[in-house]
Amino acid sequence: MTNSTQNASGDEIVIDPVQAKAARRRLLLIVACFAIPLLLAMIWLQVVRMQGGTFGTTTRGELVHPALPLKSFSLNQFIMKNDGKTAEEAYRESAEPFTEEGFRKIWSVLYLPEGECLETCEKNLYHTRQVRLLLNSRMNRLQRVVVMQTPGQISDIVLAAHLGLHVLTGKAQDIAKLRDQIKAAEASRGLVPMRDAIYVVDPFGNLMMRFDPDMDPGKMLKDLKHLLKVSRIG
Repeated sequence: MTNSTQNASGDEIVIDPVQAKAARRRLLLIVACFAIPLLLAMIWLQVVRMQGGTFGTTTRGELVHPALPLKSFSLNQFIMKNDGKTAEEAYRESAEPFTEEGFRKIWSVLYLPEGECLETCEKNLYHTRQVRLLLNSRMNRLQRVVVMQTPGQISDIVLAAHLGLHVLTGKAQDIAKLRDQIKAAEASRGLVPMRDAIYVVDPFGNLMMRFDPDMDPGKMLKDLKHLLKVSRIG
């Protein structure tokens, strides 16, 4: 059975009910394609609000809340490569300025070891390297950054095992400018001082999380996977 109607000119138009039904289905499908993601986003937003505005309450690291926008600082950077050069040679030949802008557009794990790089320092460098590798397809969204207080703080043998590591160094007062920002943020946010902590900086340049150096690296991996999964930046 077919239906008919007339257009503005008075001509009769025959409407096939099968085609009309198919057209309605296509229209509903198009509406659903837009409505369902919007509904899911609204549900997710409500969940986030109920959890106090964070992306969950199961973080293993400590949140720096509110996050600290890192202010102006300037150090020198070199990156470890598989070219057989010592840290001193790499620094002399390829060092370039690294400022707060170096934390933009990419997630960063920041480590500022204190004193000579011995067991705890070597362990933390190893753990952050392995965690980054285990991010698999997301590993290029994360950079590892270590700040050396002195050129010889971390041995060439240790650094040679960390290709791609961003090594920062500079004058004592310039290093202190970055370190003091972090310490002040911890104090103002009620965080207990922690030696050799590992920090996370988001792609907006905000210090937003820290990890205990004795934490199981598997827990650090879970937090970083979650951050990269829910974030579309960096």
